[in-house]
Amino acid sequence: MNSRQPKISIVIPCKNESGYIAETLAQFEPLIERYNLEIIVSDANSADGTDGIVSAFSDKLPGRVVLAQKPGKQNIAIGRNYGAQQATGDILFHTDADVKIPDPDRFFPAVLQTFENSRVVAATVPIWVYPEEARLDDKLYHILMNAIIRLSFFVKIYLAKGECQLVRRDVFEKIGGYSEHLIAGEDCNLFYRLQREGKIAYLWRLKVHHSPRRFREYGYVKLTLIYFREGLWMLLGKKSYVKEWKAIR
Repeated sequence: MNSRQPKISIVIPCKNESGYIAETLAQFEPLIERYNLEIIVSDANSADGTDGIVSAFSDKLPGRVVLAQKPGKQNIAIGRNYGAQQATGDILFHTDADVKIPDPDRFFPAVLQTFENSRVVAATVPIWVYPEEARLDDKLYHILMNAIIRLSFFVKIYLAKGECQLVRRDVFEKIGGYSEHLIAGEDCNLFYRLQREGKIAYLWRLKVHHSPRRFREYGYVKLTLIYFREGLWMLLGKKSYVKEWKAIR
């Protein structure tokens, strides 16, 4: 095993995330040196001051927080890939602008230990709603969602959500990253393709939290039907049904 601690590049695609991005970045600030982190914020031409917030962190933590801005219209897969292109880490931690890690001093050591196994090419963890915003329907839905994702590992389908996708950078680059023709479902598609490259780990003892904003906007039934439709359409046609994924802010 290499005695050098691997660098983890946290890749966050965003657009108009001024309500979340400062708190998301601040959580990593005391962890950067401890766990050899860098943060790449791939900003899709925000118009709400998101870039200014990120730039302030970049000025304070030069070389550790990077604002990457790709001109032109883009979907989330393009944003994730562009952020990954700027990364210098050994492990890419793809996540979202509203994701929080409740116990980072458990999370990062467990991730590093997992990737000590050279056969592991990717990993993910359970996802839950912010505890302070969680309602009963949030808890029940996420229990079911996490159970389905865990089950998918047993049947070798390997579902994973974009809130937490950890991938070896060399393998990510080998398979061409996220499929940029996909408007939605790029996260599950990535892990489906990664399974051919090595072992994928489900770290069920860990967790991340995210905002319930999309569930509040659509409702659980409608959103589940949208996810099902996108999955089926991708399976049949290798592309997304939707032409544009509506941003919820």
